[in-house]
Amino acid sequence: MVHMVAQRVIKKLGGPRRVADMLAMSTQAIYKWTWPTEKGGTGGFIPTRRQIELMVAAKQRGIILTKDDFFPKDADDAPEV
Repeated sequence: MVHMVAQRVIKKLGGPRRVADMLAMSTQAIYKWTWPTEKGGTGGFIPTRRQIELMVAAKQRGIILTKDDFFPKDADDAPEV
């Protein structure tokens, strides 16, 4: 199962290319956040070390991004325990 957290944050920030530019990363690395873990992705979550960087970059661009954006919004999007 791939969660939608990364996809929502990426969309809110203007897409994969814009997020890659914000973090000085490759676009492919950003796309991997939306891939299942079986295919080398992060299962739809943004790595913890990148979350603060994204919050700072968003604030500098006038985009409101909070810690709540990095967590599932509903039970269907929550990680399996």
